[in-house]
Amino acid sequence: MNFTIRKAELGDMPNMVELAVEMMPYSVSPFREVTTEEMKTYRRSDMFYLTELMKKPFFGVYVAEDPEKRFAGHVIVGCQQMESSTGEMQGWIFDISVKEEYWGSGAAAQLMKKAEEFTRNYGHKYLGLGVTTSNVRAVKFYEKIGFAEERKRMLKKLDPKGANDDKN
Repeated sequence: MNFTIRKAELGDMPNMVELAVEMMPYSVSPFREVTTEEMKTYRRSDMFYLTELMKKPFFGVYVAEDPEKRFAGHVIVGCQQMESSTGEMQGWIFDISVKEEYWGSGAAAQLMKKAEEFTRNYGHKYLGLGVTTSNVRAVKFYEKIGFAEERKRMLKKLDPKGANDDKN
């Protein structure tokens, strides 16, 4: 399907926030002990930074619309993000969400192409993102469009009493 990818406007915010909240369960690590309601409350409040990002020239906030002009998804990409090991500036995907009814339709791929174009226009050679490893569908999509694993982020759940501290 061919989607129209355009710069987001303030009127798109409610759709973007609700979609990001709806998609959040796919992104939360199974190691995290948080209720769905807590997660959704946090995500809803976190997404309200969008109005500020939309004003910054080094952030690209784009929406996808289907041929009938219905909201299908969004991507938020930031440039001028410093890579921690080399100091190189790069682009970073802060969020990409597509309505479930549009999964497999090409909406995500078209949004990512726009994010890549935005990043290239800043002269950056790299575009990074984070994805929860348990979100196998997303990992496969990113690999299919050319992303490769660069690092592993690891997590250890701490025993509040320190009982597991001596296990090496």
